[in-house]
Amino acid sequence: MFEHTGECKTHSMALSTVVVAAAFWSLAIVILGASHVTRTRTHRTADVVKAVLSPRNTEHTAEIRSRVHPHEHFALTPSSAILDPSRHDSFVQDATALIASVSPQQCAGWQRFVKCAEKCTEMFLPSREVDFAAFIQSVTFCIIITGFYGVDPGTLSPIDVAFVTNTLNRHSDSTSRQTPLYPSELDAMRERVCRWVGGERAPQALETILPAYESMWRLTAVTLAYADGNQHMHNAFLDFSENPTQKQFRSFKVKNTRPSVEAIISEVLRLHPPIQRIARKSRHPLWKRLFYPAQEIADIGAVHRSCVYGTRLETFDAMRFHPQHEHPVDMQLLAFGHGGLSCVAREWAPMATALIVAKVVDRVDDVGFVLAGKVFDARMYRNTRIGWDGWVVRKKEREKLVS
Repeated sequence: MFEHTGECKTHSMALSTVVVAAAFWSLAIVILGASHVTRTRTHRTADVVKAVLSPRNTEHTAEIRSRVHPHEHFALTPSSAILDPSRHDSFVQDATALIASVSPQQCAGWQRFVKCAEKCTEMFLPSREVDFAAFIQSVTFCIIITGFYGVDPGTLSPIDVAFVTNTLNRHSDSTSRQTPLYPSELDAMRERVCRWVGGERAPQALETILPAYESMWRLTAVTLAYADGNQHMHNAFLDFSENPTQKQFRSFKVKNTRPSVEAIISEVLRLHPPIQRIARKSRHPLWKRLFYPAQEIADIGAVHRSCVYGTRLETFDAMRFHPQHEHPVDMQLLAFGHGGLSCVAREWAPMATALIVAKVVDRVDDVGFVLAGKVFDARMYRNTRIGWDGWVVRKKEREKLVS
C-alpha cells in the first residue's frame, strides 16, 4: 500500500511539473507572439486624441518615430540616422530657422517670400492648358524651395520641377507606400535639389521641403476649389494678395458677415486635414506588450467632424470660426498635431498657403486664365491627393475681332 501511495505522489509531482512547464511555455509563446504582432488602437474623441498627440514621458526615440512616421515610406534618410537624437534635433532646429526667416514677423523675409510666390505662379502659367493638380504642385514646390533657400525662380527648370513633384506624388498614395523610392529616383531628385540650393544646406534640403510640400499643395488645391465660383471668398483672397499682412489675413469681411482668409483656411483644414490619421508608435517593456498597443492612431478627421466644431459638420462654413457665431468652435484645430510633437510649421503654414492661393486667384482671374473643374463636394474628397481629373488651368482665348 505504501509503495502504491509513493507511486501516486511521484506521478502527481511529475504531472504538476508538466503542467507548470506547459503553462510557462504557453505564456512565453503568447508574449513572444505579442512582441511580433502590431496591435493598433484608434481614437476618435477630442480629449483622447489630444492626449495621444501630446503624450507624457515619451522617450526620445519614440518621439522621433512619432514625428517621422508620416513620411518614412519615402526612405530619404537611412533608418539609423532617423533615430539619432542629435540628427533629429538638428533637423528640427534648421527647419524652424528656415520658417522663421520667411515668417510675417520678419518683414524683409516675408516680402521676399511674397515675391517668390508671385514669380513662381507666373512661371507655371500655361501657354494653352495644364492639369490643375500638376500646376499647383509645381507652383507650391517652387515657392517653398525659392522662399526657404533664396533660390532665384528663374534658375529652376519647369521640367525638372515636374520630375521631382511627379516622383514624390507617385510614392504618396496608399498603394505605393509599401515600397520606398528607387535609389535612381532618389539620386535624381537629390541632384536637382542640391544643384538649385547649393552650399552646406543642400544635402538635407529635400527632407525639409518634403513635409511642407506634401501638406501645402493639397491645402492650396482644395482651397482654390472651394473659392472657385464663390465671389466673397474670391474677393477675400484678392484683398490678401494686394495686402498680405496678418491684419488682412484675420479680417472678417462685409461688416463681419463674411469669412476672413484665416477662417477659410481653417475650415479647409477642418474638413481636409493634411494627415487624416496620425500614428504614434510606442515602445513598452516585454511584459507590458500584452496590455498596451504597439501603435495608437489619432483620427483627426473624425474629431474635426465632431460637435466641438459646431453644427452642420459636413458643410463648408468658414463663419463657424467667427467668435460671435451662434455655434462657435470650442477647440483649436488638430490638423498640425497638438502639444510638444506638433508640426514646427503650424503657425506659419496656414498664412503661407493662403498667400499661394491668393497669388493664383490673382492670376487665374477669368480674364487671362480660367480654372475649369467639377463642383467640389467636401464629403467626396477625403483623399485630396486624387480626384482632380478634369480640373485644368486654361489660357483664355481672346475674342476674335468682328470686322
